[in-house]
Amino acid sequence: MTKDSRDEMTASEVAMRKFLKQLGVTAHQELAAALAQAVADGKLLSGAEVAVTARVEVADLQFTHDVTANLVVPE
Repeated sequence: MTKDSRDEMTASEVAMRKFLKQLGVTAHQELAAALAQAVADGKLLSGAEVAVTARVEVADLQFTHDVTANLVVPE
């Protein structure tokens, strides 16, 4: 993203991008730690698939959005 395009973003767009970045970074960190701990505890085997669902809720809008996928447990 260029500086000009960042400068043209509305406050709403900036807030949305910050939220989504924080969501992605923190979810990645927490999931990676949980998966590593599950492997260490013998609850999951490396290379196994595990189903995941992420939900974003905006109570004021009565809005929910779910994203589901299968993750591969790391080594």
